Amino acid sequence: MKFLLLLITLIITHAAYADDVKIEILPPKPVMGEPFQAFFRIFTDSSEDPVINFSPIGLEVVGKNNHGTSVRTVYSNGTLTSTREVTYVYDLVASKAGFVTMRDINVDVGTKTLRHPAVTINVLKEALEAQDVFLAAEVPKKSLYLGEGFVVRYFLYTKVQINNPDVKRYPKLNSFLKRFLQEPERAERVSVDGQVYVRHQIYAAKLFPEKVGTLKVDPLTLSVAYAASRGNDPFSNFGYNRDFKQKTLNSESLNIEVKPLPENGKPQNFTGLIGKHEFNLDMGQARLIVNEPLEVKLTISGVGALENMEAPVIIKHPGLEEFESNGDLKIQDAESATKVFDYTFLAKENLKLPAQTISMNYYDPDAEKYVSVPLNVSEVVVAGGSAEKRKEESKDEPQQDKKTITNTVKKIQDFAAPVNFDSTGWRSWISSINLSLAILSLLIALGWVIKFKSFPKFGSSQHVPSVFKQKEFNRVEFTRWIAPLIQKTGKSPSGTLKEAELSEETKKYFSDLLNANDYKDYSTKKTDQKYVFVAKHFKELSQYMQKVTHENSEHVA
Repeated sequence: MKFLLLLITLIITHAAYADDVKIEILPPKPVMGEPFQAFFRIFTDSSEDPVINFSPIGLEVVGKNNHGTSVRTVYSNGTLTSTREVTYVYDLVASKAGFVTMRDINVDVGTKTLRHPAVTINVLKEALEAQDVFLAAEVPKKSLYLGEGFVVRYFLYTKVQINNPDVKRYPKLNSFLKRFLQEPERAERVSVDGQVYVRHQIYAAKLFPEKVGTLKVDPLTLSVAYAASRGNDPFSNFGYNRDFKQKTLNSESLNIEVKPLPENGKPQNFTGLIGKHEFNLDMGQARLIVNEPLEVKLTISGVGALENMEAPVIIKHPGLEEFESNGDLKIQDAESATKVFDYTFLAKENLKLPAQTISMNYYDPDAEKYVSVPLNVSEVVVAGGSAEKRKEESKDEPQQDKKTITNTVKKIQDFAAPVNFDSTGWRSWISSINLSLAILSLLIALGWVIKFKSFPKFGSSQHVPSVFKQKEFNRVEFTRWIAPLIQKTGKSPSGTLKEAELSEETKKYFSDLLNANDYKDYSTKKTDQKYVFVAKHFKELSQYMQKVTHENSEHVA
């Protein structure tokens, strides 16, 4: 009798599971805006994969996973029959509280179509009890000014053991200028609504709003395996629970109110920086000669959006040609960054710029006012050549001294006694000897010119300055040395050398030297290049400079 009952049970079970579909909702009463799961368990004797179809009403499908297949073998009427159980899990989110529905549920398995009645789900506005795990986005404040930076951090809160957190979708944050932060991963214990959680930071970014109005901070979607707590198990909260569940978490969207900057008191040359900033100006060598470069460095540090800041005007004069300026940004942490602007001016003429004070500024959102920071620009003096210097000195020479010198000369001439020479003596041959030597020197020089078929190149350097043979590369001396080339092209040293008729090896050598010198102190780009004097490259550049100078002199002639 017992055997007969067991056989009937197996037959009924087999018949029930021959072709069937069951749906389970976890948790049974989900919370509005939080992902929950719909488990589809499909029983079939077909070897083909099932195709699930349904219409979500008031729901959004955010994910789908295949949780595997199990095989059940049943012995019936002398025959072994195998039935497959295939499980699919859908991640769903309800956008409103109340009743939502899954309608038109059918599963196609081979030539069969399995149908299931509509499933109605009661969505709660708030959770009835504290969650074991949840995801949240946090910001320091939700009302700020246009361009004011703030940090958004996404945290995973958990009261139980977790495994394999995996970010499924990162926030887009399209309405903001984004600065991604590489912060160290850390876990800390915090209290939320009287419950103790361990908080893990998943993602962080510093954002700068780019328009006025209500802006949306997008959610982050995360999948995590967590240990389901059991009320009758005292060890479940200590990580000894082997009953792990897979869950997809979604943080809530945040609305940020962005206000425009006040027009009252706004400087005409406003930098656009919001929050406290520090400014430092380094003028370098301000006593120059014509064709010598003036190098200026402006360093700005603070909390603002330095990514968008252009190089401000420091010096503007037609006699100082600005042919190179660049900015290098370095991120210290979430609240601070530094941007260094390097300016290079080429002195084109004699000038004297008096010392002046320029104003840099930012908006302080806490004090709600604009703050100006003065910067002192030192005097700049550019001097010319020696002939021009003598001309300037002659203008300052007292007229009385010139008259005294003239009168003295006249008096000396009046009182000088005549000198008589013996025309037959040896002194009479001196003029002839000097003339002969002069003719001989001229013939020797002419022979050299004919031999090398070129003329001496005056005004160009025919040798490499010894300063480049030292251990350190001096950019200022190098720029002064190639000033004739820079003056001809009107470009930076790097641009001038790039267009020069030099071998690629020589161009690369000098380009690497200039780049290593530029990024030596302030750049985030690291370089281990050590300066090595290579004579053949300097010799090739020196010969090219002589050639260009000679061509320029012929063109002028």
